[in-house]
Amino acid sequence: MQVSIVKYTESVTQLWGNGAGQMSEVYRFPKTSNDQNYLFRFSTATIEVPQSDFTLYPGYIRHHRTLDGRCEFELDTNNNQTIVDQSGTAFDFFGESQLTCKLLTQTAFAINLIHRPQVQVSDRVVQVEANNMPLDELLNVPLHVQNVANKRYSFIYVIKGELGIEDALNAKQYYLSTGDTLVVTSETTGEDNSFWRITECSAKLFHGSVVV
Repeated sequence: MQVSIVKYTESVTQLWGNGAGQMSEVYRFPKTSNDQNYLFRFSTATIEVPQSDFTLYPGYIRHHRTLDGRCEFELDTNNNQTIVDQSGTAFDFFGESQLTCKLLTQTAFAINLIHRPQVQVSDRVVQVEANNMPLDELLNVPLHVQNVANKRYSFIYVIKGELGIEDALNAKQYYLSTGDTLVVTSETTGEDNSFWRITECSAKLFHGSVVV
């Protein structure tokens, strides 16, 4: 198991949609890939204008979850029909499909996992109150691996609160706060021993899983 921390201040931030909001890229794989050939990308975004068209990503699937605020999404399909989603939760759509977002609140905040079709993605939002808990217990959600896979990438994004973790093997302590992300790379098969523990946590967390 490999663990790294991406602080909020380290994310690459840029405008999207001609000023519709700000996008912060947290992680992409491979790290050296350009905007046309990565396997997956994890990012956050603000939505700040009443109506906007989301950026197109041909060849990718977008897994979108609204974490704060409410939006109405309109997606034009191939047979000239419109799908309207007002749930404010998570949904997937093809990156070449034009999606229009209408704000129902003043602003909104969302997370995107953008990935190639062969990459498997799932996510959840959890409230964690814990002391001295193995990190594995937080990451331990069932995997339904459809293809031959080697790696699982887990993203623990702090929506609100504080997360303290310890590398017991090297006796090092780390703290994450709102906007920080814990990135964990592990095996999908066999044992993957971990010396990481959650020393203290009172936080609302986004937990995304990507299987490659």
